[in-house]
Amino acid sequence: MNTFKLVLGTAQFGMKYGLANTHGQLPKEEIFAILDAAVAGGVELFDTAYAYGSAEEVLGEWLSTRGARKQVRIISKMKPHVLNEYPDGTPMVDIVHQEIGKSLKRLGVDKLDGYIFHSPHYVYLKHAIAGLQKAKGRGLVNNIGVSTYDESEALQAVELGMDYVQVPYNVFDQRLDNTDFFELAKKNGATVFARSPFLQGLLLLKPTELPPHLVHARPYLEHFLEITQRHNVPAIEAALLFARNSQAPYVVAGVDELSQLIKDLAVMQEKDPKPELIAELKEAFQHMPQNIVNPILWSKIQQ
Repeated sequence: MNTFKLVLGTAQFGMKYGLANTHGQLPKEEIFAILDAAVAGGVELFDTAYAYGSAEEVLGEWLSTRGARKQVRIISKMKPHVLNEYPDGTPMVDIVHQEIGKSLKRLGVDKLDGYIFHSPHYVYLKHAIAGLQKAKGRGLVNNIGVSTYDESEALQAVELGMDYVQVPYNVFDQRLDNTDFFELAKKNGATVFARSPFLQGLLLLKPTELPPHLVHARPYLEHFLEITQRHNVPAIEAALLFARNSQAPYVVAGVDELSQLIKDLAVMQEKDPKPELIAELKEAFQHMPQNIVNPILWSKIQQ
């Protein structure tokens, strides 16, 4: 089996994020404790974004106070729909340069390990891709890429030869296993990150805790919990093990508290990948409704 590595997501460090988040935005002291423990546990790569509230600033403050700029690598994401803010025809090369500059300033670093589009449809815009490539050529970033939501975006990214491609992958979302995405990524040298292993917290809820706009997911969630309980594996562990079992070498996961990080690190180092559990989960949820697997389609209109 490949060596899988945990990438710490930072959305919870700058905003309230996730269906199962009962803590809200974490206080700075707790964030720093989590970051300290992550590094101590072997985490070297952090995933952040302009859209994550104050996450870049908080991460930058931690890097400064800990003198950790050379210890970790950072991936950040461009502001979603940023082109809408430049209606005057500003060249994309300049837009990318300006936006990366803002992230570098907030983080207090000179260079990013990765910089990727948060608006996945930008992967279809030639001038946007050229802007990222120019930024890489200027030495502002080591790797460029995109965070995707569907199969076509992911396939487009690897066909273009993007360095980093973040894809949703979890128990309920196995869409990419039904394509040749992972084979193409390997062939074209793309590094794949399996993100959303808990499906924005949906897999961590009790069926009775589902919000009204997601009640249609209840039968699937109940089935998932029935399988995990029968295998005597906690839902959070099963979900993370499933993502770890993907063909992606990295799994991106955020945490709401220090104890969750400690559990996640233990799961990523677990020597027993529980193949029987993984096989049953794969079989049970191979084909799921789009309005469950894709959060963009989660309607908040109560039926």
